[in-house]
Amino acid sequence: MVATSELRQFVDLEKLAEVSGFFYNKAIYHCAYLKERGTLAKISIFATGKMISIGTKSIKAATLDLTYAAHRLVDLGLISPTKISVKLRNVVATADLGHSIDLENLARCLPHLLYEPEQFPAAIYHAEELEGASLLIFATGKVVLAGLRSEKSLENGKHVLAQLA
Repeated sequence: MVATSELRQFVDLEKLAEVSGFFYNKAIYHCAYLKERGTLAKISIFATGKMISIGTKSIKAATLDLTYAAHRLVDLGLISPTKISVKLRNVVATADLGHSIDLENLARCLPHLLYEPEQFPAAIYHAEELEGASLLIFATGKVVLAGLRSEKSLENGKHVLAQLA
């Protein structure tokens, strides 16, 4: 999952360069990263106070990570205590149908499915139920659901997958 939050205050990223658990190198990217034992995934922290949690498996875990990052910044004296709100931005999920898929046949049967094996090894399916998200369907039966915007849309993705199986 990808979730965001805002601290609503400036963060001096230069002061994070030498702090354990943080990685900051202005020459590489314009944010600091937090990844340590207290986090489940990686948190990007921008000087503007915006934060991004990348790689958790639930919105609850993303909220815990973003809250943890805010507390660490408070403990370091870099920001004032603040209550954050978390917004889910993107869900990516994987599945395995358990059998191979004839992608050329599938392309003939499903509307909104794009399959160009010379360009990309998977079929790209834009089911209407997915509200703009896509399924990447590989011949091996492996599937990636990308661009989901809510946990409800993940349920819709499971329904679409059940129709393919």
